[in-house]
Amino acid sequence: MRRETKSKFVMLLFGVYITGVLSLTFIVRETMVLRTPENRGVILEPFREIHAMINSQNHFFWFMQIFLNILLFVPFGFLLPMVQKRFQNIFSVTLIGFLFSFLIESMQFITGRGLTEIDDIITNTTGALCGYLIYAGLYAVYQQLKEY
Repeated sequence: MRRETKSKFVMLLFGVYITGVLSLTFIVRETMVLRTPENRGVILEPFREIHAMINSQNHFFWFMQIFLNILLFVPFGFLLPMVQKRFQNIFSVTLIGFLFSFLIESMQFITGRGLTEIDDIITNTTGALCGYLIYAGLYAVYQQLKEY
């Protein structure tokens, strides 16, 4: 596959991913629950979900909440450095992942869709970081294999 074709494919994949995340966070999730200014959910307690996972009876539920939020942003951290070369470092990917998650949470609050939680920003940013670490590891292996 030529470099230009690969680049277009990665851009398309990233666009589909971003569209999927936005659809999931605004359309699919809580479609039937439109929060009004009086009942908008905002939870600013950091690590509340981790605390709930450890202390509640339903450990698996809270584990899945945390795990799925992390997993949701792993492709972001993996694909972003392939889409744009200036994002091929851990700091920029983590920062952009944080900003994208913050934008989603802010828009959920403004539009009344979903629940605005600081834990979502923390776990989503962690997912972007994990995705970047996977990208960096695979890229290093690829560079080593290219030398042989």
